[in-house]
Amino acid sequence: MKRTIIIMAAAAALVFGACRSNKPITQEQMGNKEISLPCADAGQDSKEYFGGMGVAENVNMQNARLAAINAAKSMINAKLGGLARGIATDYVRTQAGGAQLDDVQRIAEREIASIVERMLNDAEQTCEKLYQTPSGTYQSHIAIRISKKELAQKTATALSDDQKLEGMFHRDQFRKWMEEYMRDYQGK
Repeated sequence: MKRTIIIMAAAAALVFGACRSNKPITQEQMGNKEISLPCADAGQDSKEYFGGMGVAENVNMQNARLAAINAAKSMINAKLGGLARGIATDYVRTQAGGAQLDDVQRIAEREIASIVERMLNDAEQTCEKLYQTPSGTYQSHIAIRISKKELAQKTATALSDDQKLEGMFHRDQFRKWMEEYMRDYQGK
């Protein structure tokens, strides 16, 4: 009983002492440790590229690599998830009138999503680090990127080739608009 009272008093002193302190508590003081991720810098977005980094561990080296690549693709796809809808909505509003808006937007979203998927399959690998853990498994870190300019060009071409959009679509105007949109897009 006496021991419990002493422990409670010590805990109360720590709590009240922390409340009086104006010093911020650091992550290290809380027991957290910063971890360095190989390939993280190579997987960042830039003005020219969307980047993604993936990490995976597996007993099979090739499976670890494939899972890391898929994780990197998923990261970029997650960044671009709302982008396809946003691009379609923003541009279509400037080109299509009321009743056509929904049809045009669906077509644009479908085309952009398809282009992103194809580009992710051909994404440029910018970094790869492979480690074997003490337990014998393989840990793979992979970074990839896709070009914002190429995404804009492929999107402009695909949308201008669509028969439903042909009458209202201006490929050059869209390409310029899309390139500017990509330059301004932070993706963060």
